[in-house]
Amino acid sequence: MTDPASSARPVATAIRYLSIIAGCACLLLAAICFAIACQVFIQTGVFGQSYAMVGLISTVLGLLVLTLARVWNGFRKGSIHPTS
Repeated sequence: MTDPASSARPVATAIRYLSIIAGCACLLLAAICFAIACQVFIQTGVFGQSYAMVGLISTVLGLLVLTLARVWNGFRKGSIHPTS
């Protein structure tokens, strides 16, 4: 008989790598938004609040997704046990 957990490992690995990619993309978007907000401030003297807010939200989402990837890796390795 096959172990049901063995078929879930590729899915868990895929979810982990996709969350790493999504987290890095969010952080890259945040860096771009903050750079645009700074450029708008330098050129006009007006703070680009909308760009800063998108950058802040992207930073939070990126860090949450990267934390998910780290926690998901812990679940997959068995070092973190979910409470039931």
